[in-house]
Amino acid sequence: MTSWHADILVGDWLISPKLCNISRDGLRIGIKHKSMAVLLCLADANGEVLSRNDIMDAVWPGMEVTDDVLTQSIVELRKAFKDEARHPTVIETIPKIGFRLIADVKAIEPASTSTKPVASAFSRRTVTVVIALLAVGASVWVLNDRQESQRNPVITVAERPSIAVLPFVNMSDDDANEYFADGLTEEILTLLSRVPGLKVIGRTSSFAFKGKDEDLRVIGEILGVNTVLEGSVRKSGDHVRITAQLIDVADGSNMWSRTYDRTMTDIFAVQDDVAAAIIDALQVHVSENPTRDRPTESSEAYSLYLRARILLDAQRGEEAIPLLRQATTIDSNFAEAFELLAFGYWQQAGSSIDMSDAQVLCNEAAARTLALNPDLTFAQAMYLITTRDRAPDGSGIDLLERAWREQPNNSGPLRMLIYELTYRGYLREAHRFAVQFVELDPLSPVANYSLGESLVALGRMSEAFPPLELSLELDNDFARWFLPAAYLLDGRDEEAIESYVAYFERFGMIDTSWVGELITNGRDPNNGEAYLVGRLSQISRSVPEEDVRFWRSNVVLWYLIFGFYDSFYEAIFADGPDDRIWSYADSDVWLGTILGRSDFTSHPRYLEAAEALGMFGIWEQRRPPDFCEKVDGQWVCN
Repeated sequence: MTSWHADILVGDWLISPKLCNISRDGLRIGIKHKSMAVLLCLADANGEVLSRNDIMDAVWPGMEVTDDVLTQSIVELRKAFKDEARHPTVIETIPKIGFRLIADVKAIEPASTSTKPVASAFSRRTVTVVIALLAVGASVWVLNDRQESQRNPVITVAERPSIAVLPFVNMSDDDANEYFADGLTEEILTLLSRVPGLKVIGRTSSFAFKGKDEDLRVIGEILGVNTVLEGSVRKSGDHVRITAQLIDVADGSNMWSRTYDRTMTDIFAVQDDVAAAIIDALQVHVSENPTRDRPTESSEAYSLYLRARILLDAQRGEEAIPLLRQATTIDSNFAEAFELLAFGYWQQAGSSIDMSDAQVLCNEAAARTLALNPDLTFAQAMYLITTRDRAPDGSGIDLLERAWREQPNNSGPLRMLIYELTYRGYLREAHRFAVQFVELDPLSPVANYSLGESLVALGRMSEAFPPLELSLELDNDFARWFLPAAYLLDGRDEEAIESYVAYFERFGMIDTSWVGELITNGRDPNNGEAYLVGRLSQISRSVPEEDVRFWRSNVVLWYLIFGFYDSFYEAIFADGPDDRIWSYADSDVWLGTILGRSDFTSHPRYLEAAEALGMFGIWEQRRPPDFCEKVDGQWVCN
C-alpha cells in the first residue's frame, strides 16, 4: 500500500501525500486530505478499475456520508491535474461503476526527494472556515483565496462560558425510544440557549458526534467550547431514568453529575432541573433560570413533535409534516406543534408542496398557533409573511430576528430570516446572520449552505466554495443542486458537469450524457439562448407533467448563469409575480439576486418585478436594498 510518508510520481506530477500537494514544473497545488486519500487509493489499484463502493469503504470507512463526497474529491483532483473528464489523461470515469488511474505510477526513493517547504507567494488571508469530518470527528481547514490547504485551528475555545450538549445515549431496550433521547437532549439544549452570556453550540454540530467514541476534550476543541454535557436515558413504560454529567474539556474532570428517576409526566421538570444545575455549575449569573412550560398533556403528541423537529432540522419536511398533523390531531391545543407545522409548510414550498398552496397552509397553521398562544413570536412572523400583503412594512423580517434572538437554538427563524433578507436585497445583512449561524452550529449543512450562498451573492466566490462543498459533504440536497450552478457561474464547467451528472443520477436519471453538450452549447454567447429555449420546449413536451417544473427550473437557472437575462425575466413574468400570492417568480427573483448579482438587478425589468412583488413598501419603510437608491423620487438599481 502506498505510504503517506513516501512521494510518488503520477505521470509527470510529483505527489507528496504528507504535504497534501502535487507539483510539476515549479507549480505546487494543495490537495485536501480526503482527495489525496482517494488518489492514493487509485494508485494502489495499479490501473485496475475501483468501484465507488470500494473507494468509499477505503477512504470513508464507517462514516455516514453520501458518495457525493467522492465526486467532489474526483472533481478536485481533475482540476489540480488539469485533467478533463471527457478526455482524461490521469483519472478515467467508468460509467455506472467507478474510476481508474490511467497515468503511470512510479515510486520514488525518499533520498531523491526534498521536503523543504516552499514559501508561499501569497499572503496569509483567511477567508472562510471549513470543518471537514474525519473518521470519528472533525478537523478544521483554513483556505486562502488561492485554495491552498493548510491546517490551522480556527474555532478557538471560547473565553466566556460555553457548552456543547451531546446527544443522550438511549439505554432502553426499545430502539424506537431513540427519538425520545434525542428530543430530551434538544430540549435541554434549547433551555440553555436562552441563558444570556452562555454560548451553546447548535444541535446539528453536537449531534455530529452521535455514536462516536471520541475524546470529550477533542470535541470541545473542535466545537470551540470549554464544557460538554453528556448523558443517557433509559425509558421503560412511563418510567424514565436520566443520567447527566458536565465535563470540563480542559482536563476531562467531572464538574457535576446526577441521576433522575421520574415518570413521563415529570419530564419537563427534569429538563428544568438539569438546565438549572448546569447554570449553577458554570457560575453563570441569571436573574431567573429558564424553564419549559408543559406544551401538551399528551406524551404521544409530544413524542411525535420531537421526532418532527429532528426531521425538519435535517430538511426532511415531507416526513415531518404527517407527524405534526398527527400530533395536532391528538392534541388540538398543542400550539408549538402548529407553529412547527407552519414552518414545515414553508420549508416544503416549491418542493413537495406547490408555492401558493404552501402559503395558504403556512398561514392557516400560523393563525391556529396564535389563536392558541398569541405570544409565540415565530408564528407571528410567519403569519405576517404569509398574509396577502406580506407585511409591506418589513415587520415580518423584524419579527423573525426577534424570534431567533429569543430561541438561538431554533434554526427555523434564522433560515427564514436569511432567505427574506436575501430576497429583499439586504445581502450584507443576510451574510452577517449566516456567519452567526455557522458560529453557533459549525457542522450544520444548512448553516454552511447559508454562508456559501451569502458569499456567492456578494461575489466572493473563492470564499463561497468551501462552505458549499462542506454542506454537500454533510448531505444537503439544496447544496447538491446549488453547487453546480455556482461552479458554472465561476467558469468551472468541468466541475459543474461532474456535479450535475452526480445530482441527476442521484435522482434516478439513467442517461446523463447530454449534460456536457447542454452546458457547452448554452455557454455559446451567440447561439446559447436560442439553444436553451429550444431545449426547454423539447423537455416540456417529453417529460411527465409532474417533472416539467423540475426541468423548467434548471433550464431557467441556466438562462441566468449564462447571461440571457431577457429570457430569464420572461420566465419570471410568465409565473405572474404578485405581492399577495406566492409563486415560482419569488424563487426566481431570489436566485437572480444571488447568482445574477448586478447584471440581474440593473436590468430594466428588475424594478418592474420588484414592484409587482411588493418590495417598494419594504424598501421605503425599512431602508433601500444594498444595490438600489432613490434618485429624484425614483428607484435606481445597479
